[in-house]
Amino acid sequence: MIAAEPRRLDCAADLADLMALSTAVGWNQVEADWRRMLELEPEGCFGVAAEGRVAASATVITYGRELAWIGMVLTLPEYRGRGFATQLMQKCLDYCDGKNVKTVKLDATDLGRPVYEKFGFVEEYVVERWKGTLEGGARRELAHDFELDRAAFGADRRALLERVGFSREGRVASYAGPVVCRTTEEARERILHGGAAGLTFWDLPLVNAAAVRLAEELGFAPARRLWRMRRGAAIEERPEFVYALAGFEFG
Repeated sequence: MIAAEPRRLDCAADLADLMALSTAVGWNQVEADWRRMLELEPEGCFGVAAEGRVAASATVITYGRELAWIGMVLTLPEYRGRGFATQLMQKCLDYCDGKNVKTVKLDATDLGRPVYEKFGFVEEYVVERWKGTLEGGARRELAHDFELDRAAFGADRRALLERVGFSREGRVASYAGPVVCRTTEEARERILHGGAAGLTFWDLPLVNAAAVRLAEELGFAPARRLWRMRRGAAIEERPEFVYALAGFEFG
């Protein structure tokens, strides 16, 4: 088995392989998610091919020069242990350095955390995926507060917010988020009327106790824990306003 060097991903040529990759590891992405990442940062999405297919991936989204986000660090189970993730992480970090990005972040699984620590990433706080069911109330016309989102997240991600709204479809479950607001009442409205319905995933930072209480109130329960990690200087952010993440692949 011969693996190629990491290369840039191409939506038209690689989309089927990428869906097979995220499906094989049980993740929630649909084709629209992969397309969105490739649209937002076409030069920053990388893969390793083996035996004629994409066997591993990693993506970068830059939010100006303040922050870059690494996501979708995936390897097909049968190809794990061959160093593909390490190769791709180096490619992603070289890309970030080439764009003079000050800080790089990601949300790490148990499996990925040791790899990231070797690259100098340090833990910031815990984020969790909660799972529940939403009845899907009447969808309302809601607007993101781009200024507040920038203060809460620590960088300008307007291009992402305009593409995802307050929810999106998923392969396994609907996804609620991103939701950034000042009050629990506002957050409740966005969760209940932002478009998510049926079985729903909701990712949140545990440091926002109000978000945790709201998730419990709406019948959600924690299903998965990850660690938010950083390489580079800490950035000014306000996670107490973050009631729902955009996703582990977006921040």
